[in-house]
Amino acid sequence: ATPHSTARQLVREALERYGLAPEEGTSGEYVLCDVVGRPGGPGGAWQVEHLRPVGDAERPLVLQDVWKPKTGCSRRFEIRRRQEVERVCEGEDAETAGESPPSS
Repeated sequence: ATPHSTARQLVREALERYGLAPEEGTSGEYVLCDVVGRPGGPGGAWQVEHLRPVGDAERPLVLQDVWKPKTGCSRRFEIRRRQEVERVCEGEDAETAGESPPSS
């Protein structure tokens, strides 16, 4: 990966490397996600605090330099199935839809 690598390029390269994208077009089923969290779940498992799909044209190494997670958290990039990520994001939207904005 270089600062010029896009999320789509990195997904495609990773899938090819691990033999998960035998057919052209399969990489569209996957998305690179920017995941912020911390270790400390059951058995030391990673606890996700925030997950955001990275846009296909975004450059993850540039993103990593521009924005740092809060103290005590770490960032990692994960490749996930696009359908799974869309379900997770829809669930988060439903959870926050009924909340009132904070009063000033």
